[in-house]
Amino acid sequence: MSKTAATRFPFSIGHVAKVTGVAVSTIRSWENQGLLTSTKSSGGHRSYGEADIERIRRIDRMRRVEGQSLSGIRRFLESEEEASAAPESETAPVAAFNHLGARVRSLRQEAGMSLRELSERTDIASSHLSMFERGVAFLSPARLNAIAEVFGRTLAELLGGTKGRDFPVVRHGQGRIVGSFGPGVTIEQLTVSQRLMDAEVWTIDPERESDGFYAHEGEELIYVLEGSLELALADRDAEVLNPGDGAYFNSRIAHRWRNTGNVPAKVLWINTDSDRLSTMSFEKTDRRLGLGAGLGGGIGEGALSLELPQGARTYRVIETHTEGHPTHILIEPLQGLDADSVAGKSRQFAERYDSLRPMLLHEPRGHSGAFGLVPVASSAADFGAFFISSYGYPGLCGHAIMGYTAALRALGRLSRHPRFTIEVPDGILTVHVGVEGDADAIALEMPPAIVAETGRHARVGGHDLDVAIAMCGDCYALVDADAAGLRLDVSGIDHLLAVGDALRRHLNEALPRRRGAQPAVDAVLFHGAGEGGAVRQFLAIDRQKFDRSPGVAGLACLLALRGAQGAAAPGARLEAVSLFGGHLAGELITTTHGAGGAVAVTTRITGRAHLKAVATLIQEVGDPLGSGFLR
Repeated sequence: MSKTAATRFPFSIGHVAKVTGVAVSTIRSWENQGLLTSTKSSGGHRSYGEADIERIRRIDRMRRVEGQSLSGIRRFLESEEEASAAPESETAPVAAFNHLGARVRSLRQEAGMSLRELSERTDIASSHLSMFERGVAFLSPARLNAIAEVFGRTLAELLGGTKGRDFPVVRHGQGRIVGSFGPGVTIEQLTVSQRLMDAEVWTIDPERESDGFYAHEGEELIYVLEGSLELALADRDAEVLNPGDGAYFNSRIAHRWRNTGNVPAKVLWINTDSDRLSTMSFEKTDRRLGLGAGLGGGIGEGALSLELPQGARTYRVIETHTEGHPTHILIEPLQGLDADSVAGKSRQFAERYDSLRPMLLHEPRGHSGAFGLVPVASSAADFGAFFISSYGYPGLCGHAIMGYTAALRALGRLSRHPRFTIEVPDGILTVHVGVEGDADAIALEMPPAIVAETGRHARVGGHDLDVAIAMCGDCYALVDADAAGLRLDVSGIDHLLAVGDALRRHLNEALPRRRGAQPAVDAVLFHGAGEGGAVRQFLAIDRQKFDRSPGVAGLACLLALRGAQGAAAPGARLEAVSLFGGHLAGELITTTHGAGGAVAVTTRITGRAHLKAVATLIQEVGDPLGSGFLR
């Protein structure tokens, strides 16, 4: 039975599909099978609330991870609802703190996490967590915040989003009352998880406190209505706020609070959610682009915004580089990428947004070798992303994953994820942050690199080349530059590109084709001896395009070649240096010999990525070259 329009929730089915990674058609199918219900307007349009989003994520995990049938999932959810059924009130519904334990237990079980694992990740004793989940103990805000971060939630979302009507006015006493911090603290949620700001009124009894410092994403505004509240930030002395006093600060700064007075403190508490901001699109009411504070003596002194021409479009990006090669990370929300897999989302982007690819990556904003990444939701991994380049849609790119990792770390998304998974078009990979005693090092567990052929000889451009063929995402021809008498330095780049392009064309005529009319060999990796046992690498993609880094997949293929030749065993390490000074380190993990002489090798490649810029790209309607061009 559908909810009535009176209780209509704000999220469209397209938005729900985007944030959950579950296709629109699948959501409709689950609704037809009685697994969930939506709010329907008089015109038949579906809408959903935060609870519906959580339910969809839970159903997807039970189906995909636990392998349960849809009928079994429906019976389980129905029995759970019957057990917890209680009369609901339209005004001021109450969520007692002992109900929160059951919610945390559900999130933990959905994540396949034991009490011990949750204890290790939050520094809360397993025995206390067990009592909390059973509803016989409560946790402080600081500890609840630690649990919320483990499951990728804000503290407000963990407490439960508001369930009121999507209406701008909230009458006195009409917010959802939450007592989830135990006796002495109650919260009236005016609006949570429906907009950018979470607005609440807290009532805090004397002597109640946060139980230490905690931090989270977003920004925070506190305004004392009654009583007093002591607030301390990690970098400042504690301050006592009295009625009419307020505080505004970045929520990433560790903070604590307590009521040191003799009467209850009533506080208006507002939090923003930067993670939610990245999934929202906002209609521009004017054509001015904010520039921030107008400081300095340049032409922009005092100017806080830039007036854009009529019809101009803007796109936000985070720019990084990995050992020299750039990645442009598109963070502008895009509608319609609702396929079940990241590979499917990449295809949808190619169908609907391919015009953005040259606009973002080609000149005058980029160059022929520029590379891009589009973050998307994944139902199979912690994060999802696909890749765009001046020449198409690669299925795997190691340097871009490292660049995305640097951006995620800067955004605070990896504070409790030193190890995470990411779904890309070619599969699911594991990434480690802060390895081998280096807090900035990023290690990527690569998919198997397959050596298809060794010992091939070719004469190209007056050079006798020793060539091996290996695949790791793309197909690479590996060339011993020393044996061919080729110079691996910056002054020889044009010659290397010419030889590489000629070799690639030669091999694509001689080798069987892997992908229909597509070339068999995608790029040529030139390698030679470097200093201290390292190798120098240069990856030539075509006559004009080359990798500025040593090449993540290229190093995996070179390690695989050494494993196939018996020159490296599991545990062997190899340092690679680019012509520009970028460094990568590779470790051979396993070697498997298959039929026909093929050898598959798994590797772990470690490097560093750095932030370059956060930019807003502008596309004017009248710019004849605004869509990009390549020389």
